Amino acid sequence: MDAIGRILARSLSAHLKETVIVSNVAGATGRRAAVQVAHARPDGRTLLMGTSATHAIAPSVFPRLSYRPDQDFTAVGSVCSTRLLLVANPAFEARSLEGLIAVSQAASLPLLYGSWGTGSGGHLVAEAIRLHRGIDLSHVPYQGIRPMMQDLLGGQIPLAVSDMAGALALAREGKVIPLVISGTSRYPQLPQVATLAESGVPFTTESWCALFAPARTPGPVLARLESALRAALAEVSVQQALRVLGYESEPLGREVFLRQWQLDIAAWRRIVVATGIRLD
Repeated sequence: MDAIGRILARSLSAHLKETVIVSNVAGATGRRAAVQVAHARPDGRTLLMGTSATHAIAPSVFPRLSYRPDQDFTAVGSVCSTRLLLVANPAFEARSLEGLIAVSQAASLPLLYGSWGTGSGGHLVAEAIRLHRGIDLSHVPYQGIRPMMQDLLGGQIPLAVSDMAGALALAREGKVIPLVISGTSRYPQLPQVATLAESGVPFTTESWCALFAPARTPGPVLARLESALRAALAEVSVQQALRVLGYESEPLGREVFLRQWQLDIAAWRRIVVATGIRLD
């Protein structure tokens, strides 16, 4: 998020003709920053780089969440999205989700898979696969994608769910084997990998980043911010920088993204309800 924020800040500064400063607020996977912005003055000068984790997943996973994403915030617009991949160590027998099902059926114990934390997008996507395809999987949560991928490469776990930034280069080099990918269509750089929907898992939501302002921010202020965001995301240099990080530029306007946001909240909630995942 820091890298994405700095890429965006440089361009927004030029289009807004004001200095845009990135302030990193560590803790609780973005929820602490969300609380600060939720309580900020709604004048358009304090914004949040929110994610599907903070603004679509958190309301269902955390019953006592200290902010209400769809009430305490309004969206300026979407910024970018990334796919989620189920990947395997090359020594693992399967090369597709169907192959994974066959391995699972022959195994005497549940297959271990890693994610970057309990209640994360990676965890929930794997649980959706488990539920819809009947695979016997056991979750191993990590404090981030990097240590998870290190254990996958080292053979401590056979499977993991990663975002594109953590897995794409390794997949190209053959160091991990992608089995299935999220999204509504195949990923151009991994065209051989089937999507979840193609593989019998009715889940098309992706992991995204979006710019949010506190609720009650005036309409004219939001319109100015949305215009600057659109202009920033239209720059080829910004698109290229996001692509290097494994993200796809997705400049949805406010109204379109607001509708997508509500659909995503419902999509993640269905998985949380079906699995019973809850965190304090």
